[in-house]
Amino acid sequence: MTEMIYPTLGALTLQLALGLAVFQANRHRLANQCFLLLSLTISGWVAALYFALTAPNTGIAEFFIRQASVAGVLYLAALNLLRLSIRGQQFGWRGVLSRSRIWLLLTVLIAVLCQTRYFLRGAEMPRISGMAPSPLYGPGVYIYAAYFVVAFAALIVFYWRDLRKTTGGERAELAFILIGAVSGVALALVLAFLLDYVLGPSRAIWFAPFRVVLISVVIAYGIATRKIMDVGLLLRRLISYTLLTSYLLSLYALVWWLVGEVLRSAQVNQARSIAHVAAGIVVAFAMAPARGASRRLAERLLISSQQVDFRATVSKATEILSSITTLQDLLQRFAGTIAEAVSAESVLILLPERGHFSTGYAFSRNGEVREDCHLRMDGHIASYLKTHREPVVLDELYRMRPSPQVLSLAERLRKLHTSVAMGIFSREHLAGIMLLGPRTSGRIYGNMEQNALQVLCSQLAVAIENAQLFTEVQNARIYNETLLQNLTTGVIAAGIDEQITVFNNEAGKITGIDPARILDHSIDELPGPIAEALRDTLRTGAGQSREHILQSGADGVAARISTSIFHGQAQQVLGALLVLTDVTALKRLELQIRRSDRLASLGTLSAGMAHEIKNPLVSIKTFAQLLPERYNDSEFRSTFSTLIGHEIDRIDSLVNQLLRFARPAKPHLQPTHVHDILEKSLLLVGHRLYQKDIKLTRILEANIDTIRADSDQLEQVFLNFFINAMDAMKTGGELCIKTEILAGEEWMSSMAPSNGDDHDALRVSIRDSGEGIRSEDLAHVFDPFFTTKDYGTGLGLSVVHGIIQEHGGQIEVESELTKGTTFHILLPLVRFDARVAAA
Repeated sequence: MTEMIYPTLGALTLQLALGLAVFQANRHRLANQCFLLLSLTISGWVAALYFALTAPNTGIAEFFIRQASVAGVLYLAALNLLRLSIRGQQFGWRGVLSRSRIWLLLTVLIAVLCQTRYFLRGAEMPRISGMAPSPLYGPGVYIYAAYFVVAFAALIVFYWRDLRKTTGGERAELAFILIGAVSGVALALVLAFLLDYVLGPSRAIWFAPFRVVLISVVIAYGIATRKIMDVGLLLRRLISYTLLTSYLLSLYALVWWLVGEVLRSAQVNQARSIAHVAAGIVVAFAMAPARGASRRLAERLLISSQQVDFRATVSKATEILSSITTLQDLLQRFAGTIAEAVSAESVLILLPERGHFSTGYAFSRNGEVREDCHLRMDGHIASYLKTHREPVVLDELYRMRPSPQVLSLAERLRKLHTSVAMGIFSREHLAGIMLLGPRTSGRIYGNMEQNALQVLCSQLAVAIENAQLFTEVQNARIYNETLLQNLTTGVIAAGIDEQITVFNNEAGKITGIDPARILDHSIDELPGPIAEALRDTLRTGAGQSREHILQSGADGVAARISTSIFHGQAQQVLGALLVLTDVTALKRLELQIRRSDRLASLGTLSAGMAHEIKNPLVSIKTFAQLLPERYNDSEFRSTFSTLIGHEIDRIDSLVNQLLRFARPAKPHLQPTHVHDILEKSLLLVGHRLYQKDIKLTRILEANIDTIRADSDQLEQVFLNFFINAMDAMKTGGELCIKTEILAGEEWMSSMAPSNGDDHDALRVSIRDSGEGIRSEDLAHVFDPFFTTKDYGTGLGLSVVHGIIQEHGGQIEVESELTKGTTFHILLPLVRFDARVAAA
């Protein structure tokens, strides 16, 4: 029996290595510790059998036969402890031993029985060399055998009962132990007969120690493997491989027998060897088709209603993901499909929102839906998914080595009543988390389910992005439509086919057209100026800005029209946009303000003119009082007549100027000298400058000051600036008036002069040393209704700005707080030849 030493040592090494590997996988877990105890028991049994079979005398043989029998009952006790450790991990060794005390007591009693002669009277050494010693059992062997059979049957019953009560990982572990024990014994018996027949008894004995190792391998897989296979899948594979092996062995034996018989009848040498080679070649060619057939047959023999139909589920999910319009509809239908496919009790899909993953949709079979679930984006679950990019399975966490991260993950999933947390990844970004509750069948989420769910989640990520974009587009469309319809400005858009695509409510009010009727109609149905502006813009591609009087019913509407072209992403022309602004009220108000401003300026003008009129009246009054006394003085009468006529002409001239200034009229442009208008305006405010002790400085450097202007309106402009400057300086200060010539490249006029140097301009600078204007207010000084004064309408400078623009000029402003303000008025020059100038 010396040939047994090598297979026995190999089996012992494999069994001990298997036990230590499972123990090292998670040494803190009770089930792993129990499996190590089971491995030691099996190793002791194999070793005792080896020493009993190779004993040199009866004493040693009897001792090791007794110990092998004890190892057998210890093996059953270890299997029971393994069962209890899986069910009672939380109780610890003390709780497991307490619940197994009856079994342990019976084990001790049977172990004591094995040490008595009542169980074993002795051993008989073989008469033929190489044979094993024969045990001489006593009556106690029947008690031992009965206990072994009853205990083994009880173990199967206990395992089956626990299998029906448990779910998830515990159920899978118990199922693997039960399957390993039953299938291992059956496979060992089958292999014993097959190997004896194929290899012969002398060689088949080499594989005898390894038969028990097969059981340990199956049990070890169920306990130590982190990603445990579903039992149903394992059974299908075992059946498939069993059928495949049986078919190939049968085919091998048949071919070997047929070829051997043919060759022997032909008296061919080495017929048996040739038959083996032929059988091997046939089996090699039959392997591939036989494998597929055995797999299909195994699936038919072991039909499971709980099995995930991966193809059908993916097909249904793809149909859902490709037909979804809104995010909520997508999540609802997808969660229902997942719950149906894997028989999950609940499905919770979380999406990122304000620094957390919050509930996007929740599904539950019992109606208890948690819609207030929140997971931190930097929490344990999210961090694990981002780092490992694989599902977090609660059953797998219990089988891993305990660490703070693993324990916190398991505790978090347990509180959420979640068995699996799946990451929904969009490219490299975690776009969401799907939490799955336990399966209604009690089964685990095996590798096949996890792989299928990962594929579906990757598709879901793309669908979520599309649904979110669709929702954003819908919201943007509603927002834009609401904004467009509530604008106080009319908006009209037309495509390149000149069909109206946008026509908001304000455009309808301005034009008097019903928006619902005009949409998708030609621009020819719009008022003439609007249709013409849109058509010109579509034809030329250039924006336009103009003002027109649109007839709406009996009243005319003054409208400002602005057009522009809008392009697509590839810069192709998509159409034209027209903005319509009702400026009727603004025009009326501007006219009223201009008149009011003119009347306000009239007060200053009247005060100045009153001073000028008073002087001639004093002279007239003086001469009139002296006339009776000196009537006979001819020289006095002559002087009086001359003075009276002169002073009356002077008063008449002043009154005519006053009437012309006060009379509202359209601008009448004619050649005008700016310096003269400046002097007249300064003359009117001279007395106020004197009263406020303001120093006046003139720097009239421009050698040409002729422009085309309305002198009354220009005088109104200068008066407005002078009055503002005096108001800013309060009492004291300096008012500086400066004129200079600017070349064409230094400014750009909106109105081309008719002669002279077309682009030269006269710049009139009015500077005061007053309070100044804040930098943030500079951009608004010409805006209507903007003012920094405690009184006034804020329209004075706006009207002035309009007057200067009508004269083809522009206004610039510079200011600094506490240092003063300077207004630059630029007006296009008109040059005359020497003859005209002299005239």
